[in-house]
Amino acid sequence: MKRRSALLLLTLTGLAGCADAEAVVPDAGASAMPSADLRWPLREPDLAAGFCFTLVQGFTPKQVIDRLGGKELERVKWAQLVGPGDGEAGAARRYFVGLTRFDDWTLIAEDAGDLGVTEEIVRPLSEGRRVLAYRSDATGRGRLLVIEDGEVLLDFDSGTPERWGGSQPGDFVPAMRTAGLLGGTDVTEPTGPALSFLADRTGVTLTREQLNERTYLLVTVPK
Repeated sequence: MKRRSALLLLTLTGLAGCADAEAVVPDAGASAMPSADLRWPLREPDLAAGFCFTLVQGFTPKQVIDRLGGKELERVKWAQLVGPGDGEAGAARRYFVGLTRFDDWTLIAEDAGDLGVTEEIVRPLSEGRRVLAYRSDATGRGRLLVIEDGEVLLDFDSGTPERWGGSQPGDFVPAMRTAGLLGGTDVTEPTGPALSFLADRTGVTLTREQLNERTYLLVTVPK
């Protein structure tokens, strides 16, 4: 985004700053929403170029930033984080991500980014804990990762549902069938089922309302 390019310039010149993540990120839990609308990103203009949601267990946003080697820029709301929806455009060397907290999980939110499914980044982040990520591209094709203690347990790509991997993919078959990721027509529109799968495994229901009410730390992370 143009605003992000400006923020990057401020960072490089040492003018950007941000308050401590612990002080500015609300620690509110997500309530169970069995009938929640989890297909909402498909109708969100700001996410038309794609998005990635990554949930990191047991780390605060500050700890995630430290382990990613990230740089805090400022505190923003959801509309500032994702609008106008061009994501990583023009940012060849850095990711721009937003971090917020849901109880024992930290969410890394990206529009048009892929940090959460870049294994060389998230494998180290998963040491001693579990990381789950879902990325949707501009065509609606989705990739779902479950990583624990540096090991990819599940790697599912909706574009090639017959070829999915990880070291323990069979362990997730019942949950994937329940969510709608396997079988039926939802395989070609995986966003809703994938977010349902994340909610089932983490207790975090990523509705638009949940994301819109939170404050995020806007962070740059080296690619």
